[in-house]
Amino acid sequence: MLVKRKIKLSTLCLLVILIINSGFSCKWNPFRSDPELYEPVTLEYWGVWDTPEQLQTLITDYTQSHPTVKVNYRNFRYEEYERKLLEAWADDRGPDVFAIPSTWLKSYKSRLVPMPDTHQIPIYELQGTLKKEQVTVLKTFRGLSANEVKNQYVSVVYDDVIMDGQVYGLPYYLDTLATFYNIDLLTQAGIAEPIDDFFDLVEQAPRLTKVTDSNRIIQSAVALGGTQNIPRFFDIFSSIMLQNGVEADGSHFDPLASRESATRLAQAFGFYTDFSRPGKASYSWNSEAEDALEMFANGRLAYFFGYSYHADQLRSRNLQFDWDIKNFPQTRGAQGTKYYADYWINVVAKKSKNTDAAWNFIQSTAAEDKVKIYLEANKRPTALRSLIDAQLEDYEIATFTSQVLTASNWYNGYNIALAEKYTREIIDDLVSGKMVMDKEGTVLELFVNKINQTYVPPSN
Repeated sequence: MLVKRKIKLSTLCLLVILIINSGFSCKWNPFRSDPELYEPVTLEYWGVWDTPEQLQTLITDYTQSHPTVKVNYRNFRYEEYERKLLEAWADDRGPDVFAIPSTWLKSYKSRLVPMPDTHQIPIYELQGTLKKEQVTVLKTFRGLSANEVKNQYVSVVYDDVIMDGQVYGLPYYLDTLATFYNIDLLTQAGIAEPIDDFFDLVEQAPRLTKVTDSNRIIQSAVALGGTQNIPRFFDIFSSIMLQNGVEADGSHFDPLASRESATRLAQAFGFYTDFSRPGKASYSWNSEAEDALEMFANGRLAYFFGYSYHADQLRSRNLQFDWDIKNFPQTRGAQGTKYYADYWINVVAKKSKNTDAAWNFIQSTAAEDKVKIYLEANKRPTALRSLIDAQLEDYEIATFTSQVLTASNWYNGYNIALAEKYTREIIDDLVSGKMVMDKEGTVLELFVNKINQTYVPPSN
């Protein structure tokens, strides 16, 4: 009897081992009782600048480990993007995940759902002891806290994406304004080194700009002072404004709160517009000049201020002159550095029926181990603190990356497009002479009042 019991016990143990190693115990899942948790999900993801090819690696990597999730990405022209979003939501067919500029976040807040504390989603896992087998399990993920965003990302990201203590989006990258310069033009003018600060720019401008007797610009030192023909003029002017110590941060735009700040704002307008005033030593630009990026690409502009994507465009054109990139000029004698940030944030639509999957996709693909593949392939500067040192070794993006720690922006209203329009009108009127910077501060008050109109929450 004892022998038979031993045989039966051995047989039972062997059977248990076989069952375990066959993966049977792993394939059984208590969540199978709720089939909705395992239903296939298709996330619609919309953006602008990234092409499907640029995001393919991120998306493929994610879907390979998330068996129930499919991601469809579409990119639109910037000019049509916001209209397409609004039209789609009106018909209840908008995207689950979409990318927006950081300056749109406040105006879109009511249309968004913040990152949840936790979310559940099925994933593939390898299980088993002797025989590893890929099985589907429901896993609970913890969302990022505001403090974790502060520790993982550079400061401007925390300032922008955290509202009411909640995380409303995450970026893949963070771009900054930098200085592009034509080495050949500097050499021809006998200039040994590119500018470090704005005083250098004022000193070099007369040596680099060539104009006819009728003030037609043949060759320009720098694209400053204009609006329509200078890409991202608002960012450039904003950077000069912040560099000069104008008080612009906060829920209310109030740079006239102190006399010193008001004076600095007037100086920023004066400095910027002087480059478009014939007769000024720094005269280098006018409304008749061709687009600044084109003028730089054609070898007739010494300094151009732009972003890393402008560098991509220029490299693809195989320019016939020697050029390079360095940090955006600073104010001479200033303590520390200030740079201007421009970046897009991935967010989740409140109307999405798949918010857990949408947030899991954003959080997973924005994580260091995943997003670095995207950054390397597309030559984008990182928003994550942990990747900065490695990117500083990459010559093509090192300059942009070196600026992200002290990058910022100032606009905190609800309509950045209207704020840019008002700024353009003030600058154009100052250059044309329709407005004059008077001692009473009439122009400054007009500018501040117009910008503050865009700080009023929309009625809807």
